[in-house]
Parts: sequence; structure tokens; C-alpha cells
Amino acid sequence: MPSPPPRPPFTSLPLDKSGPAGNAWGLYGASDELGALNMLTPATVVAAAQEIRTGDRISLDWTLNLPEFPSFGRPSFDWKMENRSHPDGTKRTVNDDVLHVNTQSSSQWDGFRHYGYQGAKRYYGGRSQAEVESGSGVIGIDRVAEAGGITARGVVLDYPRYLERRGKPPVDALTASSIPASVLKDMLKDTGVKPRAGDLLLLRTGFTKRYLELSTEERKELPNKAPTFLGVESSKDVLQWIWEEGFVAVAGDAPSFEMSPLVGEHNKPGGIWKGESWEGEMQGGGLVHQWCLAGWGVMIGEMWDLERLCEKAEELGRWTCFVSSVPLKVPGGVASPPNAVAIF
Repeated sequence: MPSPPPRPPFTSLPLDKSGPAGNAWGLYGASDELGALNMLTPATVVAAAQEIRTGDRISLDWTLNLPEFPSFGRPSFDWKMENRSHPDGTKRTVNDDVLHVNTQSSSQWDGFRHYGYQGAKRYYGGRSQAEVESGSGVIGIDRVAEAGGITARGVVLDYPRYLERRGKPPVDALTASSIPASVLKDMLKDTGVKPRAGDLLLLRTGFTKRYLELSTEERKELPNKAPTFLGVESSKDVLQWIWEEGFVAVAGDAPSFEMSPLVGEHNKPGGIWKGESWEGEMQGGGLVHQWCLAGWGVMIGEMWDLERLCEKAEELGRWTCFVSSVPLKVPGGVASPPNAVAIF
């Protein structure tokens, strides 16, 4: 299996000069459907597996029924157990599950069909909405599962513990606050970890812990408000950091990874993008979503349960682990629960 080409300098983007800002289309071939996951070569996976030392295993999925009342207008999880009764109506000792779930409503991987360039109206590799609706299954989440999923070294960053160590006040995960690139770099420096091409970034903001502190009434009210969640800053500096550190994918415990709301003054020309013109790509917000998913094929994980992971990392004094995640093999699927486990 030939090694994939290395990422070119960030300043060389976009690779497809006829495409939207920041794209790396063509890096892995014109018909590529795996994006950055091409970086997960056998050698990369073998190196990542060296992180398994103590054998401690930690699930990274939140339960499917959390949050109870999802934000962004998504339906709640619905489950029931059905007894497989005998044709005569008598109960048997046999049961089935029946699930109704929006794959964006709890722990999830955003696949490449989820969020495209809003101005250019293109998904990863330049695919249009018509193409992803054509029935071809192109860039579906099943392509990721068929390739073996995401098996990588996880690099763990814990924002609440970082603030505590610095003697700084905590930041409420239910506020529209952002983590700039300078802080991400400082957090990484604190861990002593030097990222390698093909690593998976795992970022804890404290959202899942904060959510469990809410009353039922507060949880019910949350989706009725404008969504405000702590996340990474929607900036060129954050995108450059993700690209240059070689992350194959990024995942966090917040509902949108980058700060929510995705659209606002913070990502309009003249804001932190310093007035630069990006050919209409400001519209629609979600700039980290646009560049990572549609531009680079870097999957985004959201609402992962990182509480026990960070507790174990703190206990062991280790901020790397092995992570295995295999999405559901839904033909043409948009997203999936991660089915992820970390092993130290």
C-alpha cells in the first residue's frame, strides 16, 4: 500500500484553485472519498497501537438518549423493546429492539455529507447536493466503515483542567465562548505530546458534565434558546493549527466542536478573520465545519463523553491513548454514533 502524500503547507491552500477557500481537493486523487483518513496507513495504526500499555478501556460514547431534548431542532431518541410473541399471542423469551434516532442527536461523527461549503454549495471533493442525493452513495459514512473506521493515536486536551492549573476561572460550557489557537497550543505544550500525522484530537470542554447538572426543566428549555456552547474559535489560526499538527480527525464533547452559534459577528469579515475576503465562504458560518469536512475530509466528532477519559489521563499522567471507532455501515449515511473506545 503506497504512502499517502504529506500535507502541503497551509499557505498553499486551496489546492484546487477553481474551488472554494482552503480546500485540499485532489490531494488523495480526484475520486477520493476518505479524505484525511487516507493517513491511517498500516504503519500509522501499528504505531498508534503502541499506546496500549495498561489495558484500561474507556467508552467514549454518551448514551443515545442524551441529550434528552436535542438542540438544533433535532428529534429525541426513541427506543422500545418488542417481545417476539408466538403467533398465538403468548409471550416468548425473545425480544427485539426498535430504534428511531437522528444520528446528529447524541455522540456522533459528522461525515462528509453533513456540512459543505455554504457559498460554493459543494461537499468534499467538489460534490454537489444533487450528487449526494443521486443514490450513488458517494462520500457516505459507510465508506469510512468499509475502510476499517478510525483507528488512531488519540491526543487528549482537557480545557477545564488546564484553566484550573492556570488558576483561571472556569468557563461555562453552555456559553458562547471560544478557545483560540494560542490556548490550544498552550494546552498541547502542557501535555508534552508532539502530534504525529494521523493523530486524533480529543478536546474536553466540560459540556457533558455540565449538561448532567441541569434539571429536567432546564434540559427541556435549552433547545428553545439560541444555541450557545463553548467550542474552538472559528478562525483561520485554529484551522491552520489543526492542519499543521497533522490531525486526521477532531472530536470534542460539545454539540458543535466550534463555538456555537456558528453564525454571528465573530465570523463575519472584519472580525477575527481580519477583513480577509473568502469568496462568500463567510456566509452560513461553521467555518471549521466547512474547511475540515468539505475542504479536507477531516471528520468532526461531537458530544463525545470524555469525562472518564480525562480522569484516567490525569491519573496516569498520560495524554495519549489508542482509539478505535467504527461508524455504522449505513449506505450513503451522513453521520453515525462513533462506537468509540479509548485504550491506555
